[in-house]
Amino acid sequence: MARVKEGWWEREEVERVTLDWVKTNCKITDRELELLKIINERKLVRRDMLEIISPSYRELGKNRTRIINRSIKKLFKNMCIDKTHEKQSLGEGNTPAILSVDKAGSIILGVKHKPRIKKVKKTVNDWHYFIRQLPINYRHINGINRLEVETILTLNEIGGEIIEWVHERPYELHYGQERLTVIPDVVAKLKFNTEHPKEFYAYIEFDTGSENVGYKEPPIIRDKIIKYKKYKLSKLWEGEYPHFPIILL
Repeated sequence: MARVKEGWWEREEVERVTLDWVKTNCKITDRELELLKIINERKLVRRDMLEIISPSYRELGKNRTRIINRSIKKLFKNMCIDKTHEKQSLGEGNTPAILSVDKAGSIILGVKHKPRIKKVKKTVNDWHYFIRQLPINYRHINGINRLEVETILTLNEIGGEIIEWVHERPYELHYGQERLTVIPDVVAKLKFNTEHPKEFYAYIEFDTGSENVGYKEPPIIRDKIIKYKKYKLSKLWEGEYPHFPIILL
């Protein structure tokens, strides 16, 4: 009897992933290494967004979905990435898988492993399986990733490029007796290829609207604005930019 098609979640869960295990089992291409780096920098990335964010896969054109799916399957089997789906209502079907770096991927990248997708082991009649759960902030992360995708597609259309797109870069300063840290969701430098090329600088804050709409001044947003104001007055940014970046909320 023919084997039933393997499910997207099926793999042998290796409890102890070591450097020796990785050297034996994980042979990845430069393009797949690029995927790992992008996923690690963004913590979580949805598959359809990843194929736009990744330059190597984006340039494959109409074949990119098929090829990136093949790469994801390979990386998942080899414990380099983990994946799950957003919880959907009955009858809605699944959205594209959300990916995070797994144990072997962290070893390949030389970074400390931080599980972004929680795995809960279940046992039924001596059969073991895992339930995967996304962190509570995954909508915020997905929103930032979607903004990056839309920026890439817009720049491709109008003529331009992303010079820098850095997640959560901290800026520390002393303001009076205070020690403050400003951490934009994204630090962006864009270039527009107009008749006279121009660069655009921004600190981007992606807000999911979680604060009570009854607030006259939402405290989290207000505190961020105050920190940015103090950072601007500190002039610590002057060595990096010709003028203070625009703050996009």
